[in-house]
Amino acid sequence: MPETKAIARREVAGPAGPAPLVEFRRGAHPESVHYGHVAVSDTRGKLLAWAGDPRGWVFPRSAFKPFQAVPLVESGVFARSGLPKSALALIAGSHGGTDAQVALVLQILAAAGADPSMLLCGAHEPYDETAAKAMRARGEAPTPLRHNCSGKHAGMLLLARGMGWPLENYIDPSHPVQRLIFERFVELVGVPFEDPVPAIDGCSAPTPRMRLSTLATSFALLARGVDAGQNAVPALAEIRDAMAEYPENVASEGRLDTLLMRTLKGAVVSKAGAEGMHAIAYLVRGLGIAVKIADGSRRALKPAVIAVLDQLALLGPADREALQPKEERVIRSYAGLPAGEIVPALALERASR
Repeated sequence: MPETKAIARREVAGPAGPAPLVEFRRGAHPESVHYGHVAVSDTRGKLLAWAGDPRGWVFPRSAFKPFQAVPLVESGVFARSGLPKSALALIAGSHGGTDAQVALVLQILAAAGADPSMLLCGAHEPYDETAAKAMRARGEAPTPLRHNCSGKHAGMLLLARGMGWPLENYIDPSHPVQRLIFERFVELVGVPFEDPVPAIDGCSAPTPRMRLSTLATSFALLARGVDAGQNAVPALAEIRDAMAEYPENVASEGRLDTLLMRTLKGAVVSKAGAEGMHAIAYLVRGLGIAVKIADGSRRALKPAVIAVLDQLALLGPADREALQPKEERVIRSYAGLPAGEIVPALALERASR
């Protein structure tokens, strides 16, 4: 690891441009630099550390999923369904499309009295490469069941059924399921949405726009299982605990969320989103951490997240190696020759105490 840069302490100023987070070096020289933003917050919304513009606007994408599951739990619909906790982790996660995960999606749909044709998430190849290869070998086309968001969508159908609402067009922003999700999130964080109509996620469900610092605060609330008023929210704690207990259903083998929660077992709950988005609930200290890669690069996300955790002194040497082995940080030619390395370029700033 390169020498850690000095960390300044000051009050966060006005809007700033993105900060360098990760460098890809060829030889000893930077070839590519990925910029972005970081926000670290407590449950009261106080910014504790940051890089770039911590109050910049972002779409949380799939990092919003744990909060989309809150009404399902608070309504009692999930408990009445008799589904296992592993299903709740899948609903709050972005699964890999493995056969076991598809079987769990089918269980959720059965509890909702729905079938796969009612899923409106679209289809893509499984994120789990083993499952994807097996499907290609069989000549099997992907279906919505394999979509990483099918658990979330099945959970939305389950909520609609349990509340006696229409199952049709459950992804419409005006549908009671979506209105309840958005209204409850505002109550939890105490910050209203500025957009009268949300944007559309890659899975066709609504996705809100919020400040990065708000996303960080929401994950601090998830860490503690409370709302912005510090009142206990049992549903948040239940979702958090399900994700921590079944990290393989929040993502899948080898993917960042599953790897983080297994490596830092009992310390974090982690949820990635598309376009270089990532959020972490650090349970031990009740912190929320949100990272946004400005160019949306997937390759920069893992080293950037590790660099943030490292600068917050949340990782030990063994943790760093488990999360990103030295060999993974080496850039090689197609003939296998070492040609460079991936290094953090991050310098977190901290608020004055």
